[in-house]
Amino acid sequence: MRPETSLFKEPKNKQESAGTLEQLSLLADLSQDFVKSMDIDVILKRAVVRIKNYMQSEAASVFLLNKENKLLCRASSGPVDVTNMVIETHDGIVGRTFIQGECQMIKDASKDADFICHVDELTGFQTKSVLCTPLIWNDKTIGVIQVLNRLDDGLFMARDRDILRLLAPPIALAVQNARFTLNVVEQKRIRKELTLARKLQRSLLPNRIKPPFPVVGTNVSANEVSGDFYDYFELNDGTIGFFIGDVSGKGLDASMLMVRASSLLRWIGKDKLPPGQWLAKANKELCEKASRGLFVCAAVGYYDPKTDTVTWSNAGLPPVIYKCPACQIESWRADAPPLGIKHSALSFEQQSLTLEQGGLYFLTDGLTDARNDEGERLELDGLIEHIKTVESDSPEVRIGKLITFARRHKLNDDATMLLIEKRDHLKEKIIDNMTFQSDPGQLKEVRCRVKQACQAVNFDETTCQEIILSLDEAVTNIIRHAYKNNTEESIELEIKKQNNTLVFYLRDFAPEVYDSQIKPRDLNNPLPGQMGINFIDSIMDSWEFATPKDGYGNLLIMKKEIKVL
Repeated sequence: MRPETSLFKEPKNKQESAGTLEQLSLLADLSQDFVKSMDIDVILKRAVVRIKNYMQSEAASVFLLNKENKLLCRASSGPVDVTNMVIETHDGIVGRTFIQGECQMIKDASKDADFICHVDELTGFQTKSVLCTPLIWNDKTIGVIQVLNRLDDGLFMARDRDILRLLAPPIALAVQNARFTLNVVEQKRIRKELTLARKLQRSLLPNRIKPPFPVVGTNVSANEVSGDFYDYFELNDGTIGFFIGDVSGKGLDASMLMVRASSLLRWIGKDKLPPGQWLAKANKELCEKASRGLFVCAAVGYYDPKTDTVTWSNAGLPPVIYKCPACQIESWRADAPPLGIKHSALSFEQQSLTLEQGGLYFLTDGLTDARNDEGERLELDGLIEHIKTVESDSPEVRIGKLITFARRHKLNDDATMLLIEKRDHLKEKIIDNMTFQSDPGQLKEVRCRVKQACQAVNFDETTCQEIILSLDEAVTNIIRHAYKNNTEESIELEIKKQNNTLVFYLRDFAPEVYDSQIKPRDLNNPLPGQMGINFIDSIMDSWEFATPKDGYGNLLIMKKEIKVL
């Protein structure tokens, strides 16, 4: 016969069995309540009512540690509602339970040194006996359950203490689950609001106008929402107005000021006031209604295609830079403070320049404040040196490369650039433009279109096949590595003839990479699937990454010179 073990022991009496069943029933009821709602207050209110009734006590309450590191009563049941009562973590029997992390059973509260008698005096409730147990989650005390006064005027017993300790873990778990759920919901809400704010700000940026339009701009956010802005517009007489700005501060106030400043500058600029008066009028409006402590750095101006002349004024932005192939770099510093600081009338000086074959660069300080690994600023001189290395590229590619150069450093602030340049010296023709999904099945169509483009500029068959192979490898790398074989993402390919060069612009929307991170493999130790960059490097005359105009994803630029016979 099997020996008797504790597992098979019969309860000593039916009363013990009934008590065990009641405890299991209470646990089941509490679990059902926890599943029904993720609202902490609803969960705890139901819990304290059930606990009070089951423990046959006069009152029950739950205290949770709040953000101020105090114990806040989140739910109570009894003749006096103490919900929202706040006590210090070291005060009272509740505080002692919290600090020690151990259950407290007090037979006569009036004789306990930590008993807070003034609460009874304020509420009229008489505390006789107390039973408290900590709520512990992941070895950390997050609150306390308190039960007061047995209804039969008896004392809490060891059985009551054990029951309360049994109920504490599922309550602590439910609280943490509810908090986690609320945090996830809050994070989603914040992300949604940031997405909407970003869309609103992006909607204020101008749509791209194809060449030979003489103004090109780009904006990259250092954070979720940018405080920079720019815009350009064409007036009835053919003159092109433009502006660029940077709002101080962060958060909602700065974002709202950015929207207001951008709209205000565009509205005033439509009247074709001289740039100095344009800024003066905007300054007056912003001083009247701008939030205290916030201001706007801005530059505004006009480009007249008939005379090839730019006239502008600068209030607080970095120096304006001019570079042409046949001249030295010139720059003009801002001679006026930012907008929105001084209510008195300010004078904004104007500058004027004939572009000829050069470009005029306007920028925010996010570019010059970019830091390298040693924390050193890029500064204006560093940016100017890089401008010299990209002046042979088209304006769109040029500002993309300049932004990418700054992003290789660490951007501490939003970076925005406007380039004003006459485009007739660059003979540019769009040969093809396509958007396709990151599905290997699309490669056949891509190969066909690339071959047609190569044939259009009279490349021989061998060169055509080599270029097709390069593009095939580049697209495959995007699908495999950038998109992780997700077949539902987008890829854009634009093919241009620029002077005597065929240029391929391959754009994805994955997290940014730089050409310094992607290098040809060692041909002495080739590995399967790692030779794509070597093909591109050996076939193309040059390739590099740049930041797309809208600041998102990657733009791979590959060039192949067209041999002129």
